[in-house]
Amino acid sequence: MNGTPRFAVMGSGNGARAFCGQIAALGMPVRMFEPLEATGDYLKLKEEPVIFLEGDIRVKGRLEGVTMDAGEAMDGADVVLVVVPSFAHPSIFSRMIPHLKDGMRIVIVPGNYGGLLLKKMMAEAGCGARVAISETASLPYACRISAFNTVQIYKKKFRVKLGTSPVGENATAIAVMNRIFDGLVQFFPAKNLLEVGLENANYTLHPLPILLNYGAIEMHGPTFRHYMDGITPIISEKVEAMDAERMEIGRALGLDLLPTLDQLKMYYGENDCRTIYDYVNSPDSPYVDIVGHSVKSRYLTEDVPGLLVPAIHLACLAGIEAPIAKLVVNLTSFLHGTDYMEKGISPAKLGLEGRTIAEIIAVAS
Repeated sequence: MNGTPRFAVMGSGNGARAFCGQIAALGMPVRMFEPLEATGDYLKLKEEPVIFLEGDIRVKGRLEGVTMDAGEAMDGADVVLVVVPSFAHPSIFSRMIPHLKDGMRIVIVPGNYGGLLLKKMMAEAGCGARVAISETASLPYACRISAFNTVQIYKKKFRVKLGTSPVGENATAIAVMNRIFDGLVQFFPAKNLLEVGLENANYTLHPLPILLNYGAIEMHGPTFRHYMDGITPIISEKVEAMDAERMEIGRALGLDLLPTLDQLKMYYGENDCRTIYDYVNSPDSPYVDIVGHSVKSRYLTEDVPGLLVPAIHLACLAGIEAPIAKLVVNLTSFLHGTDYMEKGISPAKLGLEGRTIAEIIAVAS
């Protein structure tokens, strides 16, 4: 991509504001789209659009603008970054689609099968814009908003996988992301969007530990440390068995998945830890102070329907049973009184019903 690209960041949460500050600090034009409501924080940021990053990354950047108008945010943008939880993808995509233009690059952070959903929604809307759609496997940092104009970066990741459809555009997408994060985070290629969807470490690290600590979290949610208190040596064994099941699904689909422990080492620092329990308790872990997740937090309500359910559908197509993932989905459904298999991401919801694995991989490539 020649010259200085223009950016739109669709979202206003932790990751979205961090991206805005990161890009603006480089002197690149960026506008932030607020998708929800005109809160006091939004109005203050709109009046003085400067964002500070503190902690592992310390920069300050002035945004070109902050708006609740998707068209205004995307006007003239070369790169559109979608940085919202996956449950917000349909709403964000519906507002983006009328403003998509040939040559735009869409990067969904993290992906959670959002690229396939966007393709389906574009087709249904009759949108023929020729765009490249990329997904990352993860946010490039663990971060939290600490004030309306400040994001605390607990720890940046070292490397993050990115996939693009069409796959021939992946090198350029990676170059754009590496330009934003030069010297901080390195993005590297995935085979396709499907590989990115199955690579999300939240699949392994979030739902099962919540379920196995359900009573303790219900009683002590505000102080319960998901990783430090929730992933004990025995629970670590169980989440590693669940991770092995995920890896088996990947192999059946011809994908190059990384074990979650290897992902943690790649993200936060190599060491000699042999288990997930050891790693989250190591000096390289960013998870020491993460507290406050309830029994109905996004660790279940987002990750079960958004990560486990599509993996189960893919496993079924590949002739794999995935009993641990099914157990987690069924138990969460029972505890929440919600049918997450019905609610979750399925081939039909991605416009892929009736397609073979080879055909799905072709759409994702």
